[in-house]
Amino acid sequence: MAARTLSEYPRGAHRWSLLLLTVVATILASYEFQLAPILSLLLPFLHLSQVGYGYFITFAVLVSGISAFFGGPLADKYGRVILIDICLGMTVVLVFCNLFITDIVSFVIIRTLMSVVAGTMAGAGAALMRDMSPRVDRALAFGLFTIGPVGANFLANKVAALTLPIYHTWQSQIWITGFLGIVMFTPIVLFLKDLSTDLRLQIFRTEVASMEARGVKIKSTELPSSTRDAFARLLRHPDIWIQVIGINANLTLYFAITAFGPLMFTQVFKYSPAEAAEMNSHFWFCNLAILVLTGFVSDRLQIRKPIAILGAVLSIGLLVWWVPSFTSGGLPRGEMAVVAATLGGFLAIGYVPWAAHFSETLEEVSPALQATGWAFFGLVARGWAGISAPLTLWVAKRFGWQDWIWVSIVGMAIYIISLLITRGIRRTAAAESSASAEPAATAAP
Repeated sequence: MAARTLSEYPRGAHRWSLLLLTVVATILASYEFQLAPILSLLLPFLHLSQVGYGYFITFAVLVSGISAFFGGPLADKYGRVILIDICLGMTVVLVFCNLFITDIVSFVIIRTLMSVVAGTMAGAGAALMRDMSPRVDRALAFGLFTIGPVGANFLANKVAALTLPIYHTWQSQIWITGFLGIVMFTPIVLFLKDLSTDLRLQIFRTEVASMEARGVKIKSTELPSSTRDAFARLLRHPDIWIQVIGINANLTLYFAITAFGPLMFTQVFKYSPAEAAEMNSHFWFCNLAILVLTGFVSDRLQIRKPIAILGAVLSIGLLVWWVPSFTSGGLPRGEMAVVAATLGGFLAIGYVPWAAHFSETLEEVSPALQATGWAFFGLVARGWAGISAPLTLWVAKRFGWQDWIWVSIVGMAIYIISLLITRGIRRTAAAESSASAEPAATAAP
């Protein structure tokens, strides 16, 4: 692994190439798990009810959350890239194993193994993104990082929309996913590199000295001695809890669209599977574009919380306007596409500044706990996704999809409150200059 480890901080184009490879890794990690576009074909094949599938998601994401609990500290202690390489390689192999699914038992076994692998690498990608992004570029970097799961959703829906009318089977999508996975994994395993442990610690201490010069007291820069030590250090800070709970409440709609977006369009608006996947792709495409733009704006202005609140307010306004169409026969196809795309953009505005703000909050707790902090976020996210999945389908079946939209609106309101009660100030360029500069001269002794 020596050839995959950097002893000097990457600069310029080299750093951005590593950031983009990290984005490809997150796209691959998310894309290989996509089932939403083929649920209307897969569930009848398995003779599995929608609510039963929801219960499986609960089980799978909780298993993934438990593995994330251990994976985050491992990434902080041993490095990010080695964990990413191993887990992505196993994921690609397991995708092809999906072709051997014949019943509910084989489905549960294979998808559970995939969930364990996904959870183990949950914190490594976010931590590597942070390692390669000084604070002045932090929101843009996390906008790019979020392209991973969002890009995976767009890719899966777009590919399904184009190929399902040709091949007609859910197995065809597994073949396509597997081979695209090999294509994406190849440059990752060849070229993605990590910072050495000594370099990371030296950068941590440089950042701590800069932050302490601005009056920010840092508790520790040492690597955690164990998983228990890492989480014990992290979770004694109320701001961490409030920020993570708030963002997960805001992501209620995101989780529903990720898992059940095409299903919602087929059930409520009577679209075919390919048409529903195409409509969903409009949401994800606009989400992708606005992620990057929002990150750029947030970094240039050095503003986090006000932009995140604006995104949540815009999302609530659009949803309140859209909900009545669920029971009135829907909207014309073109208007529906505009609504889906606009909603995707508003959700992006609400998320990206939060990601940068959370990463900066983790640094002020301890720069050595980035992967642990993101693993905690992943643990809570998976927990809420697991609880909400069967609840979403139960509410949709019992009361209608429009009622779950109202639940999502409440989650966005909780998110706004969480932003208002946590710390966060507008950072000026002068205040950030010392912390945000690339640690270009930093090298391992």
